Amino acid sequence: MKELLKKIRIKNKYDFGFLMKPLTALSVVSAVVYALKMLGFEQADIFMTASLWAVVTVCVLIRAKNPYKKFTVILLALIGAVLYIGIYDEVVVFAAEKSSGGGVKFGMLNTLFSTFGLYDYEELMFRTSYGGAKIINGVFATGAADIFLLNPNGREASLFLCGKYLSLFAAAGVAFSLKKHKKEALLIVLFAFLTGNFTVFLIMLLLVCTPLYFVFLFLVFFCFFIAAVVGLKSGFSVDASVFEFFIYGDNIAYTVILGVFICAVSYYLSRLVKEKGKW
Repeated sequence: MKELLKKIRIKNKYDFGFLMKPLTALSVVSAVVYALKMLGFEQADIFMTASLWAVVTVCVLIRAKNPYKKFTVILLALIGAVLYIGIYDEVVVFAAEKSSGGGVKFGMLNTLFSTFGLYDYEELMFRTSYGGAKIINGVFATGAADIFLLNPNGREASLFLCGKYLSLFAAAGVAFSLKKHKKEALLIVLFAFLTGNFTVFLIMLLLVCTPLYFVFLFLVFFCFFIAAVVGLKSGFSVDASVFEFFIYGDNIAYTVILGVFICAVSYYLSRLVKEKGKW
């Protein structure tokens, strides 16, 4: 294990620690976005995406004193915009087609999309036939979340929904393992628990604690795998927030105990990777 960590050592050349306070503020924005989604505001996710990229881009531009670095940031933003306009829809539909019926695939791909504030893939799986289609009590339901609301005992919850709840505990374990920026990281995770939105936490890991981002991807795989194997039926209507967990949760005590175990494993694994990899 030690030799493997040395071989795959990942170093972040740039220190993005200055983003911690802006990202913490974005966590508050995620709470507002969640409230808007609860009220049925359809453009709430777009507002979250725009806020994320505006804050991160502006903060990096202000911090970059070298004009070449500023140019690089602007160029990357433009490339991202071109890719979003040109191929994003096709990529999202392709991903939804490939992960239909596979909860672990969904969990991994959704984590990647959510890192950049892209929620269309998630919505396809939660609200359209890519996440399942059934006639329940005479009502035609499409999407894992909508099917769950009509049939809480269906397998859609264990495949596509409950893994997100367990991932919250994994995020807490990773945050507790940090020595630097721990307070901000824990606050960001707290808002993730309150809203079910991982985006701020994920972008924090990617930019500030890059090796732990890949550790978390592995943990997400583990969480969705466990949820499917055990058959936990905890679901949600809007997102995997703590509020909806207590409203729609299946076997809440067992899920919390399993979540605490996952939190401990995540903490230990994160510490191990940091210490053995000397990150």
